[in-house]
Amino acid sequence: MSNTTSNEFSTGASTGADRAELEAQISKLREDVAGVTETLKSMATNRAENAKQQAYQLRDEGERYFRQAQETVSEFEEEVSERVRAEPIKSILIAAAVGYVYARLFR
Repeated sequence: MSNTTSNEFSTGASTGADRAELEAQISKLREDVAGVTETLKSMATNRAENAKQQAYQLRDEGERYFRQAQETVSEFEEEVSERVRAEPIKSILIAAAVGYVYARLFR
């Protein structure tokens, strides 16, 4: 009979030790998961910042191209205006010819 009680106590002690070890492992896993979560959060933040910077750069580049296009159109407009003033008859004939061709094509 003393043999049975001895086994019960040793099983209870080993269960307590196993439980403590299991709790320690769970605690370690929680720490690892928290570390992975922080790493992923940091990576996501960095990627978001990079994407935001690229978006700003693209916007700035687009605005620069738009301004260049506006300047080019303005220069072309000035050049056409000067030519019309210099040769009004020729300009009217060219405009009439273009209008005629346009009307024939899209009739």
